[in-house]
Amino acid sequence: MNSLKYIALNLLMPLLISLVFLLLIMNGAKIPGIIFSLTPYIFYAVSAMILWVSWEFNRNRFIFIIIPLIIMHIGFQYLSAQRATDLFLYSSLLYPLHIILFLFLKERGLFSIWGIFKIVFFVFEIAIVLYFVFYPSAALKELLEVKIFAISFYPLKDVTAIIGILTVLIMGAVVVFNRYLMYNSTFLVIIITFYMGLFFLKTPHANEISLLAISVIIFALLIRESYRLAFYDELTSMPGRRALVEDMAKLGRKYSLAMIDIDFFKKFNDTYGHDTGDEVLKMVASKLVGVGGDGKAYRYGGEEFVILFPSKEVDESFVHVDALRQKIATSPFIVRNKKSSKTIYINISSGIVQNSQKDKDPFAAMKRADNALYKAKEAGRNQVIKG
Repeated sequence: MNSLKYIALNLLMPLLISLVFLLLIMNGAKIPGIIFSLTPYIFYAVSAMILWVSWEFNRNRFIFIIIPLIIMHIGFQYLSAQRATDLFLYSSLLYPLHIILFLFLKERGLFSIWGIFKIVFFVFEIAIVLYFVFYPSAALKELLEVKIFAISFYPLKDVTAIIGILTVLIMGAVVVFNRYLMYNSTFLVIIITFYMGLFFLKTPHANEISLLAISVIIFALLIRESYRLAFYDELTSMPGRRALVEDMAKLGRKYSLAMIDIDFFKKFNDTYGHDTGDEVLKMVASKLVGVGGDGKAYRYGGEEFVILFPSKEVDESFVHVDALRQKIATSPFIVRNKKSSKTIYINISSGIVQNSQKDKDPFAAMKRADNALYKAKEAGRNQVIKG
């Protein structure tokens, strides 16, 4: 279960983008008309950037998410009133479900077997919607326009309102319980923004602005995702070596630094397998990110981690690192296989130092911390030694 703090942090950016565009809609009378006349061109420009970046970085789910928005935008502008109304109906029903589906489908390349399956499904989905737009079915429309609630959600139909409520509840649960918080929180805001644009359809420019807002939210997510890939470790979700180098360049005149290594990790991998070893790494990482003393933990490589303590004396940092060591040592780890399960305990060793005038840069301090770590290993492991 994700903490409220991290949920709020991940919701902040997409919500701010959505709220900015909502303010544009609500204050439309005070804004020069040229701004709204440029909206379609800005939308197409942002969509083109999303398509290009998604292709370059192999984030193909965004291609499947932005193309329906482009089709909707074109349809609402250029189709006849009746066909645009039908497109509105089918889009309001299917697009939120479409978003959830492509959120959970893994990225496996556009031209892999799964990628081709997604393309075929996507083309079929678009073709079905366009078929019923150009060749309406009275029976289908009557079914979808059935009255369920006593209140009106106009211009949304009651079936659309049910799907909207369900998709928001599903995404809300996913945001709370699923660890891919950056994606899930953004997709939740996208769905809400999409429905708000449809609900306020009669407000001038509301639908156009909402589609533009969604495209900007998606583009912002792509940028955040690119940053995450560059600076965060994929397995443990903690900052990686590149982030460590960046943050070391920002350190002040006083800091302390700890090098941490999992004891007997190679032997553990050989005994229980690399998959279980990965779970150990994730467990240890989850403990390290909770270090106190304003420390920040990084995965340095393999089973090695680094913790930076800006502006902290080594004695104060030692207390927090040793508390982590004890916490990890007393946390049971269950190894499961097909026939049985076994409870084991993981230990870590650490070397910790404070920077000195002799250190040319933080890498020199890291070298001393690594030497202290080696001494901790020689002294019997499962301990923290000051350098």
